[in-house]
Amino acid sequence: MAAAEPTTSEASTRLDAAPRRHATPGPDAALGPDDTGAQTRRTTSASPIDRAGAPDRSLRITIVAANPFEFDSRFLRSAASLAEDGHHVRILGWSAPGLRPTEKLAPGVMLIRLKVDRRISQVLRPLPRPVRRVICRLVGLEPSATVLPPDRPMGLDKLRHPIRRVMELAANARRVGPWTDLVVRAAEDTDVFHCQSFIVLPVARGAAHRVGGRFVYDVADYHSEAARLARMPWMVRELVRRREKRWVGDAAGFLAVSDPVADLLERRWKADPRPGIVLNCPPAWHPDAPGAPVSAKLHEATGISPERPIVLYQGGFSVDRGVEELVAAIDQHALRELDAAAVFMGYGRLQNFLEDAARAHPDRVYVLPAVPPAALLGWTAGADVSFVGQPPRTFNQRMNLPNKLFESIMAGVPVVVSRGNEQCRLVTAEGLGRCADIDDPAAVAREIAALMRQPAAERQRLRDHVRRVALERYTWDGTAGDLITLYRRLAAS
Repeated sequence: MAAAEPTTSEASTRLDAAPRRHATPGPDAALGPDDTGAQTRRTTSASPIDRAGAPDRSLRITIVAANPFEFDSRFLRSAASLAEDGHHVRILGWSAPGLRPTEKLAPGVMLIRLKVDRRISQVLRPLPRPVRRVICRLVGLEPSATVLPPDRPMGLDKLRHPIRRVMELAANARRVGPWTDLVVRAAEDTDVFHCQSFIVLPVARGAAHRVGGRFVYDVADYHSEAARLARMPWMVRELVRRREKRWVGDAAGFLAVSDPVADLLERRWKADPRPGIVLNCPPAWHPDAPGAPVSAKLHEATGISPERPIVLYQGGFSVDRGVEELVAAIDQHALRELDAAAVFMGYGRLQNFLEDAARAHPDRVYVLPAVPPAALLGWTAGADVSFVGQPPRTFNQRMNLPNKLFESIMAGVPVVVSRGNEQCRLVTAEGLGRCADIDDPAAVAREIAALMRQPAAERQRLRDHVRRVALERYTWDGTAGDLITLYRRLAAS
């Protein structure tokens, strides 16, 4: 069995020292067979942060998050940048076991976790609790569940699943009022509310109206065309789209995660001015050591031999993120021949699926818990290939540029992404890795293996190239200027 060569020699430096520099490959290095000839170019209209200016006045900004705010790196970077620009920033997240009710996250940024009742069964109130439990048992739902089970319904359970889905949608709607009350009580002095999720939009909008403030909608995902909503009947999706369009009609401003998303919002919502672009880029990481970093954290945490190559999936364990596809690919001949291992690092609804896969393939699949955003790149750098792999199955997925893409290249790790989306276009244009047919496990394995099979010197040159592109064009300070510009405009109006 042929094993992939190690990506670095024994003499390579560690993360806390400057790695050796190598010549970088050309812009079409490691591209797929149908992607050759692409030229490196700036592939986004995102602008850098202007540190020289200053807002006309300080705004009191409240970011409303639909999570406990453990791993929300986009919001955390936004909050820190706004505070650095002179604003007062508060973040309102959800309470969760083991998490402190308040935290100071950065200078000028305070986090408050609100006790929001997120149980789906609360939609059945004011029915007595015993009656609610009976109904939940009949439809196959745990009374304490806050999300639906990730397993695909089978047999007779297919009849109950639509009922559970309607209950979940109704619970989200009924939660708006109590959630808004909590937000207003915690942040009644707010000038501008900031949100990025469809389920938070009516909360931020309602709170802004009640306190005489404004709100900004940061479209990190186009939710009416994303995830399970994208699979709902056309009439349901159209109702959601119309409701969202009505809600955003009095927004003070918009931000978008990519140029295609901004174009869509400008067209569908008549957004004027065009939404600013804020990519999901991390800050420049070890910019004083621009070569590809070296890390053994993944190998040490899993016990994988240093000689074995690792393909890493990091992020949410959710359906249609590439999780199931990578599990299927790791068993294909191309990766078995290299004795490659798949490491999944994160959290989410597919946790049990991955743990079952790790038990079924004890030497092939490994599962690690999520790590804080500040530590993430030090772990990512230990992978040979990063599998982003978001399938282009929904409109949102075809337009999106997720955190893990930019985090991977900042760590100097080439990526494999799915064909048919904005990620593939950017990866192809910049020579950051390869694109694969995500629905073909053998094709996914071949593209991952193609990066691993290169001679050690070629792999090192690719890693250095990927790292250099990230530092030069895809850092937070280099792409988040529209966020600062928007809030300076609001401060002046």
